[in-house]
Amino acid sequence: MGIPALILEMICKVAAEQRGGLACSAGYPDIVVTRQQLEACVGTQIAARIPVRPDSAEICAWFGVSGYIDRIVDSVSLFKELGYELDVIDIHEARGNEILLDLNFPITADLHETYDLVVDPGTCEHCFNIGQAAMNLAALVREGGTLIQAMPLNMFNHGFYNVNPTWFHDFYLNNGYRILFLKGACDMLREPKVFELPPYTRFHEVPQNSSVLLMAKREEIRPPKMPVQHKYISNPTLKGTVPAAPATERTPRSN
Repeated sequence: MGIPALILEMICKVAAEQRGGLACSAGYPDIVVTRQQLEACVGTQIAARIPVRPDSAEICAWFGVSGYIDRIVDSVSLFKELGYELDVIDIHEARGNEILLDLNFPITADLHETYDLVVDPGTCEHCFNIGQAAMNLAALVREGGTLIQAMPLNMFNHGFYNVNPTWFHDFYLNNGYRILFLKGACDMLREPKVFELPPYTRFHEVPQNSSVLLMAKREEIRPPKMPVQHKYISNPTLKGTVPAAPATERTPRSN
């Protein structure tokens, strides 16, 4: 899965606060940024030390950025420069050295609360059992750790699912997380634009092929909870307000 500049900026911000630790990515986190974007995120000296992958051309072709981006740096080396030892979990080996794990099924308890930083750069929507996949990733984060996630908002047939803002608010706030950042974004690989998303109310006219970006901190370890959508919590009787009937004018009687 790809890490564009917007997500890399979020990772660097967390790294500066945590000063490193253990990190996990759901799917290999290809760093899909230009050289200028990489230098802006990590600095010129660090950027110069990170090796370029020999299969950069094929990865750029996969993401459709050939001619715009011509080099993909090694993700494990980049995370190491930021102070993290990186594990990658996936259902198969795409780049090599992935920990083979199917997020459609519950992970083992020994993996719970293991990582300081968990990154989902766009994996949950490809898991048919998306609720279980989200539970698994949330469980990986230690208390005080951070989860960064990107999910499609309106990318039709990109994955199994497009996900609404209420999904993030209802799930994470009910499972011991505090949301630090949640916004929409579009054209993240070329000319990224960020926009506000209401947490629960209906909305219209967002840009095509938009994603939802989340940064959340795990503040409390709780038993996992499947949330009920906010609109049903706030109105369990499923009744609206009926407008009052307009008052009718009475014609005075003449004697």
